[in-house]
Amino acid sequence: MSSRPLRLSLFAAILALVLLALASSASASGRQAYPAKLHVAGGLTITTKHDFTGSCEPGQAWTIEAQVEVEVNGTIQIERIGKRIVQSTDAKSPGGAANKNVLSEYHESNYCPPEDPVELGRKPECGSHTGTGSASLLPDGRNKAPWLVAIGISRRNGGDQHSSCSGGSVIGPTPRGSQIEALQSSFESIVLPLDLKVSQFKSLGVGKKLIRRVNVGGSCDSAVVYGGAHISVFRDDVCEIDGVFNVEIKRLKGPGRSGFTTAGAFAAG
Repeated sequence: MSSRPLRLSLFAAILALVLLALASSASASGRQAYPAKLHVAGGLTITTKHDFTGSCEPGQAWTIEAQVEVEVNGTIQIERIGKRIVQSTDAKSPGGAANKNVLSEYHESNYCPPEDPVELGRKPECGSHTGTGSASLLPDGRNKAPWLVAIGISRRNGGDQHSSCSGGSVIGPTPRGSQIEALQSSFESIVLPLDLKVSQFKSLGVGKKLIRRVNVGGSCDSAVVYGGAHISVFRDDVCEIDGVFNVEIKRLKGPGRSGFTTAGAFAAG
């Protein structure tokens, strides 16, 4: 098993355990379920610069822009469990998630005469992949009061970016539970804190909306920004992140459905 499927499987298992633990402690506070319209639009670019060239030494250098654009719009079932948990089924949009990696600034170095140059590796093979966009609500990964809600975004099909052109994922973003990736395969995902309280979903009236704008930007080894606060991220590559996501949740009329598991749906990829 590759590292990305393993990482996503571990994420799903941990989230399922967190949900179970929270549900047990919150069951006395009651459940609430209702249908809603979820709309997510936006994207991000991770620009990574590789430079392995040297004077009279064999090497290659290039820049890869790993881009993702998301447009997901669909009806979901929202479930609130007590004071700590909000989760939902998936909103799915065919063609709603597109990854495009672009190669630029490619150049090479090699041995200088009288030494003969050596054969270098092939240039990165970059392409575009479009698939079904999926988005759902899940508990914020910080798992502490005030109890908050996050959103998970993925691309469910459409193929994988060639490994030679992979921009790689941002390692260790904070707050805990956040994830920043360009959806280069069906095993990558984006998890963003919405800073919406569980109590706001309890009091949300029919026809009313919750709206959030999440900004992601800055150097990969210093900080990205969301909602006016800072998320510190760490990475070996020299790279920049830039992006924004708009999220709108509108409660609809009618009874809701409960008893599903966000972790299982999100990991299904």
